[in-house]
Amino acid sequence: MDLRHLSVKPLLVAITMAFSAAALAETETSAPPSAADVRWQALSPVANLYLDNAPASEFIAQGDEEKSRWNNYAGALAYYLIATERDPYSSWAPYQAAAALAYLRVPDQADTYLQLADQRGFWQYITMEEDDELAEITDSDAYNTLLTNAKLRYPEHAKDAGKAYIHLPKGTAPADGWPVLVWLSGYGTEGSDSEHLAKTLTADKAIFIGINGTEKLDEHRFRWARTETESTQKAVQQALALAAKSAKLDKKRVALMGFSQGALHSAHLLAEHADDYCGALIVSAGGMQTELTAAAPQGKRVVLSYGMDEHQSNQALDKKLAGYFSQGNQFEQHTHDGGHFFDADWQQKFPQYVEQILGL
Repeated sequence: MDLRHLSVKPLLVAITMAFSAAALAETETSAPPSAADVRWQALSPVANLYLDNAPASEFIAQGDEEKSRWNNYAGALAYYLIATERDPYSSWAPYQAAAALAYLRVPDQADTYLQLADQRGFWQYITMEEDDELAEITDSDAYNTLLTNAKLRYPEHAKDAGKAYIHLPKGTAPADGWPVLVWLSGYGTEGSDSEHLAKTLTADKAIFIGINGTEKLDEHRFRWARTETESTQKAVQQALALAAKSAKLDKKRVALMGFSQGALHSAHLLAEHADDYCGALIVSAGGMQTELTAAAPQGKRVVLSYGMDEHQSNQALDKKLAGYFSQGNQFEQHTHDGGHFFDADWQQKFPQYVEQILGL
């Protein structure tokens, strides 16, 4: 059956009424809203996007918001269904619709949209394999067929996993070669998209290398492996070898900088491959590899930065790393009043931290 032109309009009529719970929560007036107000507030976000001729990506983003903010899967489904119709080439929209339907325990419809995602070339198997929204249908033929095909398609789409962006300084290299700062970005981001970071942190004082995570989640979204760090070490060393073809590197002054999951991997690489790195700027560490089994490195330059409003688990991890690196190293710890993000003054502070860890 060709599902590419599957109509979702009849199902939308029923689903859109599920927005009323979210609409009530957002009502700011003290007077009880009328039934007409509630019904319009429930439908207006969908109607406004539709009338504005918004692209499928905006419908998907709004559907994600309905799930994450309100736990409103039926409402999210309405957005995903419209996105499926709006972009007949999108495989992500019907996949998200299938996940919402599976979560709502409508397995037959979920299978239908998994088949549509397959016909459209869905490849994001890493996300699918870990998607607990699909837990109710993991034994279905549609689920297993899509997962198998997505794994086959993945390599073609993930050629930029681990890709490095290399920013070379202007001018003549120092006698010992250029110092190097390697940037490991956080979960779901694109490390190679880092030109502004390079200009701010190293300018023409050092080589800057930004690297995509080694596993690709979606277009422009990557992560590092969740249960090991050796694939990250391999990607970093490959990037350094590539940079060495264009410039002389000071191998004694190669430092790491990471945020969130990238920060935790930076800590592991410094600990487990101490001969390769002189230090690290660890920003708001987070992730799964929390056990550092190697003996703490000695004589390294380490700066740790995190927010006092971060989740307790992240704060506990950062404090654990502080205890690990504080003995026998040039260690500094800096906190800020924010959450899981860069310090508000990072453009002033971080270049100083980079100078410290690189010994500039």
